[in-house]
Amino acid sequence: MPLTLYYDERSPPVRSVLMLIKMLNITVELKEVDLFKREQLRPEFLELNPAHTVPVLVDDDLTLTDSHAILIHLCEKYQGGDLQLWPKDDYKERMQVLNLLLFSCSVVFRRDSDVMSDIVRKTFPKIDLEYHQRKIHEVYDMMERYLGRNKYLASDKLTIADLSAVTTLSTVNLIFPIESTTEPKWPLLASWMQRLRQLPEYQINEKGLNIFHEVLKVYGKFDCNTSSE
Repeated sequence: MPLTLYYDERSPPVRSVLMLIKMLNITVELKEVDLFKREQLRPEFLELNPAHTVPVLVDDDLTLTDSHAILIHLCEKYQGGDLQLWPKDDYKERMQVLNLLLFSCSVVFRRDSDVMSDIVRKTFPKIDLEYHQRKIHEVYDMMERYLGRNKYLASDKLTIADLSAVTTLSTVNLIFPIESTTEPKWPLLASWMQRLRQLPEYQINEKGLNIFHEVLKVYGKFDCNTSSE
């Protein structure tokens, strides 16, 4: 029985899962849940995920409702060959990846979600831009320090921690550009972003990102020319 993924490609966590599915060459049945039409509140979806969020992965009798758990599960079950996106054979490296996944969940995505939901609810001209900029720039500072230790977030190899973070960072980058000057304030982070953009699977993120950008324009009255540097 094929896996089933409930998704809305405008969601950064969804995009990270879609990128991994492509990398692992997994056959998945996709079922769209339009968040802006509130389809996540339908009774049948709430039975799957009481938290009414996407992505949701159904794998036989296993249902996972958190993107980070989904990323780990897919690697545990389907990662093969020389891939070390989730280092199954090295406990220390695995914990380092888990640590950065939790950082992505609890810090990076939380602050991205705060500013994006604020824009959609209030519109961009009415948000406290200075406050959100400070909180996002703190995230950039944190990630710059992590990248001072390794080529990628958790190690010198690409891992699912990078996939999880890049979809969120590229989203908030629409508002607070990382590479907005000739002398970037976060050069390691800017280089990391460029490396991730070179992945063939990054086009999945780019597609969803472009769709979400249009959402910001329509619902949040966001003009990219007014983004903060």
